[in-house]
Amino acid sequence: MVNGSGRLVSLLDDLYLIRGTLGSNVYLITNSFPALVDAGFPLDKIAIRRALKEGGRRSDNLSMIVATHYHGDHVGAISALQNSTMIKSAIHEDDAPFARGEIPLERFKVDLLRTLYYRSLWPLFKYRHFRVDLVLREGDFLDLLGGLEVIHTPGHSLGSICLYQKDKKILFSGDLIRNEKGILEGPPPNFTPQPWRAIESLNKIAQLDFDILLPGHGIPILKGAGKRFRALLHSRQIWPLDLQPTKNSSS
Repeated sequence: MVNGSGRLVSLLDDLYLIRGTLGSNVYLITNSFPALVDAGFPLDKIAIRRALKEGGRRSDNLSMIVATHYHGDHVGAISALQNSTMIKSAIHEDDAPFARGEIPLERFKVDLLRTLYYRSLWPLFKYRHFRVDLVLREGDFLDLLGGLEVIHTPGHSLGSICLYQKDKKILFSGDLIRNEKGILEGPPPNFTPQPWRAIESLNKIAQLDFDILLPGHGIPILKGAGKRFRALLHSRQIWPLDLQPTKNSSS
């Protein structure tokens, strides 16, 4: 159970949840050196600064933002934070060209109502490219929270990653595993161009011994998350495990 008022919610020692404005989770790590995992929508720069102030910190105290993938609801505030501080950003090598603006952003087909919604709020959702200071690869370790291992989990994006703390059994899952409305889900179907790679990534994560799940969207699970996730995966209740393989499943 995650309780707390305000923008900043204590989860564990040296680990906090910053409640995003539009439903994206931002995590603050305070040991070693203060850092964020993901940075929400562009509008969330305000929420991040307010949360840091609640905790007696300022944005210029931050040393790094680690992005689980390049999508705008996870990296939206990075550019603004970099403009006003010396904060560094880290992202997987396959997503870095999108983040820098070297490659056009992927386009997704969504329903009419959602299209109209995004268009009406375009100033809030407009993508902000940012400087990439550290390129991540499978197996890299970050000196955060006692050591976070980079796990490459493509499917939702080419360079999606999870971050794994083996000793504390913590998994930052980005969008690979979500817990919206208390329901464990895979990546969002409308925004996952390679579902077959997502299947491989979900099965890969199932091999890890984690107990605490910190998703990019939804409520963090502080106990029993791995067991619950593996049970759902085994019964094929997590999309896209219910899809049937095709000749192009490995593409």
